[in-house]
Amino acid sequence: MKKYHLVLKNANVITMDKQLSKANWIAVKDGKIVRVGRGDNYPTDAEEVMDLRGKTVLPGFFDCHTHLMNSGLYAHSVNLSNAKNLQEALNLIEKKCFEKKDDSWVFGADYLDVCIAEKRFPNRWELDEVSHGHRILIFSSTMHCCAVNSAGLPYAKISADTPGVLKENGEINGIFASDESALLGSSNILGSLTEEEVWKYIFYGANHACENGITTLQGLVGGLIAEDKDLYVLLNNQDKLPISVLPFFQTWDVKHAKSLGLPRVGGCLTLDGAIFEHTMANFEPYSNNPSVRGMLYYNDQKVYDFVSEAHRENMQCTMHAVGERAIDQLLWIYHRVFEEQGKKDLRHRIEHFDLPTEKHIKLAVELGIVMSMQPGFSLYWEDLSEMFVGKDRIRRLDPFKAIIEAEGIICGGSDCPITDTTPLTYIAHCSTRKDPKQNISMTDALKMFTINGAYACKVEDRKGSIEVEKDADLVVIDRNPYEHVGKSSVFEMGVDYTLVAGEIKYKKV
Repeated sequence: MKKYHLVLKNANVITMDKQLSKANWIAVKDGKIVRVGRGDNYPTDAEEVMDLRGKTVLPGFFDCHTHLMNSGLYAHSVNLSNAKNLQEALNLIEKKCFEKKDDSWVFGADYLDVCIAEKRFPNRWELDEVSHGHRILIFSSTMHCCAVNSAGLPYAKISADTPGVLKENGEINGIFASDESALLGSSNILGSLTEEEVWKYIFYGANHACENGITTLQGLVGGLIAEDKDLYVLLNNQDKLPISVLPFFQTWDVKHAKSLGLPRVGGCLTLDGAIFEHTMANFEPYSNNPSVRGMLYYNDQKVYDFVSEAHRENMQCTMHAVGERAIDQLLWIYHRVFEEQGKKDLRHRIEHFDLPTEKHIKLAVELGIVMSMQPGFSLYWEDLSEMFVGKDRIRRLDPFKAIIEAEGIICGGSDCPITDTTPLTYIAHCSTRKDPKQNISMTDALKMFTINGAYACKVEDRKGSIEVEKDADLVVIDRNPYEHVGKSSVFEMGVDYTLVAGEIKYKKV
């Protein structure tokens, strides 16, 4: 029997350990890294020796914020991102409806009404005309708005007086334009899917992440699907996935999460909304709609009760806070809870942290809060977002450099399906911002999706860096990222292999 299961040789190994040690070979046994070295003295007594011919090996990537089931569902949806007007969107939907031979739902994704000539969603009667008898549900790019046709409307189980339910001539027109209506309606619709359908989407989402070098993913589950169906399907099938998925149960019920043996609770519970729906909570009004400044969805007492209970039960917690007012609310509640109960090493987080002030960054660092952020927001939407918040505030969007200079910890994610599970793209973006003054180093960008991700998940003793006795979760990419900083080629980095516990789970064909 060979001494080692696998040896990777002739590699550019970026270990991401504290010393940023360099190496060119790795030996793996029983799913663990057992030796890391430099030179020609790599072990030859291995079942398999992979000659990587100078390719780069990194710790397997983390995605710390993915709506797992939705990410797989969106991949099977009609992509509406390039539609310029209602007719183009309806044509795309009709093509799918005409092709689909069974009676399952037709989903549309990535619809952004502010980029549509008519500046609105199609109503249910317009969707009926292209449905060919199918039920239709269309999601906005942010998931904070949706539209459904007449056949699908009963599945939404939503009353006409729910905030955000739009009407025409006194009838529900199928457009749900607020979090209250959009999240409730889509939750009920997705809850009507079978467990087999839910599992199909979960598996696809995890497999797609694996193809992009992700070996550990924090799946935001429950809450957005009626009866938390995706949570239970995931818990019953975790061992069938190609990567590690750590559930973040999106519930206010701390005791329920604890009863399931989960160490974390909250996920993307929304304290405010999203920028393009004008529901992100700002201190000042929106530049393109001075009559509103967004809204906080919950009062301080409700948020305090949740955080306080989670902290008392020694469970990590986090919540969605995009705008300044939501960030402010959650930070000061964390501050109060820590004053009352002590800090503990629970690594509470804030999800998104898109538009913080300098004071927010300083307080978050002082409290030891992990900032769970998604670089895809500034990569894809910075110019459009400027229309909503203006030139001065847009300079604070995704302030990675300011946070790192303040010694804060950022873990990277995608918020998939809002943006795709492609860490290499976001690593490239973080070091090549539109405003060069916002660039961070390649090392700091890599940390966001490796060792910082592991820290945020409290698994840094096993994952996040290439060190002896850690899990052999590795990603092999086609070039050295340090040699492409500042060049357009940094966005061309690609994944050749993804290994989980030393087993190849993805190989580029």
